[in-house]
Amino acid sequence: MMLKGSLWRCARLALALLLGLLGTIAAAESAQPQKLNPYTGNPDAIKEGRTLFLQVGCSGCHGVGGGGGMGPALLDDDWTFGSDDETLVKLIKGEISQQTMPSVFGKELSDDDVWKILAYVRSLYRGDPSKINW
Repeated sequence: MMLKGSLWRCARLALALLLGLLGTIAAAESAQPQKLNPYTGNPDAIKEGRTLFLQVGCSGCHGVGGGGGMGPALLDDDWTFGSDDETLVKLIKGEISQQTMPSVFGKELSDDDVWKILAYVRSLYRGDPSKINW
């Protein structure tokens, strides 16, 4: 009879640990930025994004290859407002206060074009792979 009670306590403990672990995993997943860009990794969209990047004038501040100039480099881990998809779309569209990027670009670009430009920018990344959140 004592063995059954011990097994029951072990089973309850194991269940409690499992539920706690699942809760921790769920919390960690919900805390991560949402990956929204339908074009990330799409070679055709990246090519279109590069064309847009050059046509719209992004290269005037960020350099032809994204290495920076008057504006910050787009190749590394140093992102003032964050590097997740949602933040960068808001930044390009001029929806983040205290930004220095001209919001006129985002107001003239379709959402689809913004995503393609971001897909191109993502393709330039040379920073720490563990910091990728897209």
